[in-house]
Amino acid sequence: MAKGTTTKKTSSKVVKNDVDDTAVTIKQKRKAESSGETSPSKKSKLINDGYCVFIGNLNNSRTFDEINSSLEKLFMKQSLLVQDIRLAKSRKHAFMDLASNMDVTKALSLDGEMILGQPLTLAKAKFKMMDNVKTKVKAPKLDKKAEDARCLFLKNVPYNATKSDIQQVFPKAIKIRFPNGANSPDKGIAFLEFQNEAVASKMRTIKEGAKIQERLLIIDSVGVKNVHTKEVPPNPTLFVSNLPFKVKEINIKKVFKKAVTITIANKDGKAKGYAFVSFATVADAQQALNTTKKTTILKRPIRVEFCQMRERPDIGEVESKKLIVRGLSSDTTTEILQGAFEGCLSARLATDKVTGESRGFGFVAYENEEMCTAAKEAMEDSEINGSKVSVCYARSKSKRVGRSTSNCE
Repeated sequence: MAKGTTTKKTSSKVVKNDVDDTAVTIKQKRKAESSGETSPSKKSKLINDGYCVFIGNLNNSRTFDEINSSLEKLFMKQSLLVQDIRLAKSRKHAFMDLASNMDVTKALSLDGEMILGQPLTLAKAKFKMMDNVKTKVKAPKLDKKAEDARCLFLKNVPYNATKSDIQQVFPKAIKIRFPNGANSPDKGIAFLEFQNEAVASKMRTIKEGAKIQERLLIIDSVGVKNVHTKEVPPNPTLFVSNLPFKVKEINIKKVFKKAVTITIANKDGKAKGYAFVSFATVADAQQALNTTKKTTILKRPIRVEFCQMRERPDIGEVESKKLIVRGLSSDTTTEILQGAFEGCLSARLATDKVTGESRGFGFVAYENEEMCTAAKEAMEDSEINGSKVSVCYARSKSKRVGRSTSNCE
C-alpha cells in the first residue's frame, strides 16, 4: 500500500505541471526513450551526404529569418546550388547542404565574409553516421569528379518553367533539381544529372542555343573548371580577414613586423573583422603572405591575401545598375542579348557608326543594384550564341581608383 500511495503522488504531481492527461502521457514516454536510446538518436542527426559545410560565428542576436535570408543572399550571389540550410536553435551556427563537391570548395572560399556585422567561419562538416549505415555508404565509394562530370548547370531559365519543360529539351536527363529544393526555378537556374559523363558532354554540345519559352539557355559543365578564381596580382597591400573584434593595431603589428601602415576597418567605432596591411615593397608583402598562412591573432586563425585594386564609378553615378558585356559574337542581336539577362530593363549593342556592325560588346540596365549584382554573378563565364563573354559593371568616363578585396566584389 505504501508503494501504491507513492505512485499516486508522483502521478498527480506530473498532472499539475502539465496541461492535460495527453501531455502527461507524452512526457512519460519521452523519459522512457531517453533512458535507453539517447545515443543512436544523436548520431542519426549527424548523417550527411558529404557535400555539407559548417557555418560558424553567426550573429545570434538576429532572428532566424534574418540570418537565413542573409546566408541565402550571400550564397546565391556566388551561384551556389544550396540544397538546404539548417540553422541551430542557438542561432550561433548552421549546416549547409550543397549539390556537389565543386560547390563545397567554392563555399569554403567565402571564409571570413561579413554577414550581419560578423565574419563567417566556414569549414567542411565532419562526415559521421551510425555503424549500421556506414557499411552501406562505404561500400560503393563514389568518385566526386566523375559525379560532377555527368552533370550540367543551366542558367537563364524562365522563372515559371517546370521540370517537364526542361525534360522536353533534355530528354536524357535522369534528374532535375532546383536550388534549395524549390519546385520551380525561382532563381533562374537548374541542375541536371545524366547517366554518365559522355551523355552530359554530348547534351551540352548539341543543345547549345536551346531555348525555353523563347529564352536562350546558358549551359555550363559542373566540376570542369572553377569559376570566380581570378588571381589577384601581387601588390604591397594585404587584406587580413577573420580578425577578432577586439583586435588592436599592436596585435597585428606583432605578426606583420615589416608593415608600414595598418588600417583596421570599423563602422561607428565597432571593428568589422578585417584590416588592410601595407608594406614598403611587393617583396615584403609576398614574404608576409607566405609566412602567415596558418597564423592566429588572439587565438583566432586569420585569412591573408593580396588586396585587389578595382575601379569604381564616382559617387552619384548609376553604373551599379548597368552592366557591360564583352566578347559578343557578330550575329548576336539586341533581342538575344536582352533574352540572356533575366529581368533587365533594356539592352543595347555597341555598333560602328560607319558600318553599323556590332563592336563585340553591349550594355544591359536593371531597375536596382540587387538585380544587377545577381545578374552579373549568374552570367560570369557564360556563353551567348556560342561565344564566351565577360560581364562587368559599366563605368563612367571619369573614374577613381578604389581599394577592395577579391572576395568583397
